[in-house]
Amino acid sequence: MPKLTPFVIVLSAICLSGCVTSTMPGSATEAEVCRQLGAKLPTRSRSDTQQSQDEDQQLYAAFSLVCPEFEYLIPK
Repeated sequence: MPKLTPFVIVLSAICLSGCVTSTMPGSATEAEVCRQLGAKLPTRSRSDTQQSQDEDQQLYAAFSLVCPEFEYLIPK
């Protein structure tokens, strides 16, 4: 495995610290991520199998836990 140079280590630390502060709960970044994820949630269909229905329900439940203020984006 190649050794990381100090420059790469410092640059990585700066990027990671920026990511942490920009995704603090309640931030504009978090809200935008939730909006984008909510817009991509799968919709329900009559042709869904039981397995796909179960998987969708698990996805909806996870989305609801992560983005509770955006539950209105979950397809009905």
